[in-house]
Amino acid sequence: MVDISKVTSGFDVEFLMGEDYIRYLLLAALETGSIPWWSESHGFNDAGDPHHIATIIHPPSELQDRRLYDVNPEFEGREHPFQDVIATVYSRQDTEFQVTIQPDDASGVDIVVRVFPSVVDLRSTPPGALIENRLSIDLHIGLDVVSETRADGLLGNIGLQLVVIDVSGQLVEAATSLGNDRETILADMKRQIDRRVPFALSGGGALQRVVTHKFLDETEGARAIGVFVNLALRTGPASTDLVPDRGDATLAQNFLNAQATMAFAFTADLYGRLADDFKWKLAVEKSDATGQFHFPLMDGSQQVGTIKGIAVYAERVVAQGQPAHFTNVLVIDIHGEYAIDNFFDPDFHLRIRLVPKFGANGLLDFDIDFDLSFSALTQILTVFFTVALSFVLPKLGLSLLFLSMLTFKIIERVGESMAGAAIQAELDRSSFLDTLPHKLLVEQRRWDPLYSTLHRVEIGEANQRVDDAGFAFDAARLFVGKKTVPLTNMVIRSETRDAAGVIDGLVYRADGIGPVLDTDLIGVFAAADRMPRGDLLPPEGDVENHRVRLSFDQIGARTAALDRHLTGIDYRPRKVEVENNQILHILALSDIELGEISQLSRDRLRREIRRDRGAALRTQAIVALTTELGRAPDEAEIAARLNALIEREVDVAFPSRLERELDARMAFNLEPHEFAALQRQRKLLVLGRNHLVIRTMRRSGGDRVTYYRDYERPFEPNTDKRDNLMSLPRYRSG
Repeated sequence: MVDISKVTSGFDVEFLMGEDYIRYLLLAALETGSIPWWSESHGFNDAGDPHHIATIIHPPSELQDRRLYDVNPEFEGREHPFQDVIATVYSRQDTEFQVTIQPDDASGVDIVVRVFPSVVDLRSTPPGALIENRLSIDLHIGLDVVSETRADGLLGNIGLQLVVIDVSGQLVEAATSLGNDRETILADMKRQIDRRVPFALSGGGALQRVVTHKFLDETEGARAIGVFVNLALRTGPASTDLVPDRGDATLAQNFLNAQATMAFAFTADLYGRLADDFKWKLAVEKSDATGQFHFPLMDGSQQVGTIKGIAVYAERVVAQGQPAHFTNVLVIDIHGEYAIDNFFDPDFHLRIRLVPKFGANGLLDFDIDFDLSFSALTQILTVFFTVALSFVLPKLGLSLLFLSMLTFKIIERVGESMAGAAIQAELDRSSFLDTLPHKLLVEQRRWDPLYSTLHRVEIGEANQRVDDAGFAFDAARLFVGKKTVPLTNMVIRSETRDAAGVIDGLVYRADGIGPVLDTDLIGVFAAADRMPRGDLLPPEGDVENHRVRLSFDQIGARTAALDRHLTGIDYRPRKVEVENNQILHILALSDIELGEISQLSRDRLRREIRRDRGAALRTQAIVALTTELGRAPDEAEIAARLNALIEREVDVAFPSRLERELDARMAFNLEPHEFAALQRQRKLLVLGRNHLVIRTMRRSGGDRVTYYRDYERPFEPNTDKRDNLMSLPRYRSG
């Protein structure tokens, strides 16, 4: 258990990686092929003799028991192409991939990694084994936490940079005694090891500062590399209002126990900083008082309440006749007042709870739960949760995974009316939840066109504590795991049909395929994750991206596998084909594409106006500013006015340009009953959510007809009850 009294650096969070934890970071990279299992090299030795060899790396045999997934079946048994020469796949050596942390010195070496490779002579026919998993190579590696500084001064794209600086060991000595030069061996190892891998303490967001510090005195605790992180926490309404930089790594103490492989902690001081950060993210400038801010609860453009305060604390339970005790649960308590017409305004407390849960092997995970207390009517819950999910929670800067889990819990309890609530998919800054390394992201790969795979180091036999001293956990065992995530911009572009004209599958768009066509999509490694699919269709002009054909059986397998396929994608009817007052086809567009095409239209207009009228508008801006200011304007003033003039012209031209771009891109049209089948039976899309309802009627001949109709939402008065589908623009289907 972590001794929080030793968390003394002053940084927001402290993360200590023991030698075995660093070992598993490397093994996770080996599982994805980022560190290759084998490589070839050729050249000449010191005597001028040619050589051509293959070097094979063998993971430790314990890895077979530490995977939380099955090995890719295409990889198992084909780990390297020399198994008729080198039978070994998993190492027979107890110290395979052993990591030893080194003191800081001028060499730049941070860790030494011991491996026992096999070497195959490829010049002989057939190839012959020179050495098989017997002699060691010690890789002297520089390991740095690296990042990129963004325009706002914060750090993003956090990664681990691995650089082989030197090599030594039995195999190096044997090779050099035979005339092979050390530089060639070093170059071969650098090709296999040197790389940058993600280090997702930031969850893809931005941090204020990251530094490292080594702990080498084993009388103080296990050897470790400490990573000290400051989050970008707000102290005011502006994005630049941040807690001043803080912390000194030289004041840190080693709180990694000898039995633990990693430890993570922050003190209770962070509770208050987090609470302030959450509240200031909800600040809105008052419309009638420039520079003054309040904390409204908004439903769209309407204020429906006020946030009174936000607190972060460790949950404590007091039972009658028993001493109070902490539950190891962290609570975010949002206190506010909700406005109800013709009624008093009830107070509420929405308490979001981060609850630890332990699975097999003591695997630590966190569940997201909530409870809500109102001082009055329960009838307002559904409307309140719509506001909470679409306004309050996204603004807090919580991770997308956090919000998604909480949304599902709310839907379970208050009904499907919550399913359409908006969740912010892209977060500008890291949440403290993204820094929890119980499932540390090592790599994100795109093995499949329609989903990504997150490869992680996960902890087992974990101990956790949350109390008035702070939040901490450590772990004795480590595992390699993975999680799949469907593309958030996946959409259906068209359908496929059998010989009888019946829909038998769908064609999905797959953004971002180009960069991984020849890498991830065809790579076969232990942790590669992909599912059966149909043909991959290439882009067409500037309209169609890569698309992938899926049969309904393939789609069903993906949805059943969980976290690999989007369902319930929102579509809007845009045009209808009508004959004899009957809708034959509906041309629909997804909400995802509508947003994308709207942005594309504005960007193109902006570029065209700047290109064609930029000079004239600049002259107009200078003339107007000179008159207004009574002096010649400076370049910053001219640029600001020019941009405003361009945006004004963009706004005027946007509606017609949007329609043109939409007409060029809309392709998904089906008969109404076909849309209804995809929605009702397969649940792959929703056409006209909260606007259209599916009806089925029986004709006089006994046939059943399925169709869509508009309907009135009961809580929205004065809704037009006409069948608005018939009012849409007309088109002729192919």
